[in-house]
Parts: sequence; structure tokens; C-alpha cells
Amino acid sequence: MFAYISSHMGDIIVFLVLVLLVSAVIVRMVRDKKSGKGGCGCGCEGCANSPYCHPQANNPQH
Repeated sequence: MFAYISSHMGDIIVFLVLVLLVSAVIVRMVRDKKSGKGGCGCGCEGCANSPYCHPQANNPQH
């Protein structure tokens, strides 16, 4: 077992870094969604999907 880990240490480290990066992106997307930010990175003006991203607002344009 230790021989396998020691011979594949580089692969394990790269895998763990990728898992951390993907997790950070997912956490950021969930936090942005909960705070009411859109997912596209631009403003909501002129967006046809604004009522679906922000259903609580009376005015579809933010």
C-alpha cells in the first residue's frame, strides 16, 4: 500500500488539487445563487431569463 502511494504521489497531489478547485468553484456558485447574483457574470438588463433567475423581484430588470 505504501509503495503504491509513494510511487503515485504526483498523481495523488494533482488529483487533490483538482478536487479542491472544483469544490471551490461549486461553493462559489452556490453562494452567488443564494445571494441573488446571476450565473452568467453580466448584468440582468436585457436578459430574457431575468424573471427566472430573480423570481422574488417585481421588476424583471435589475
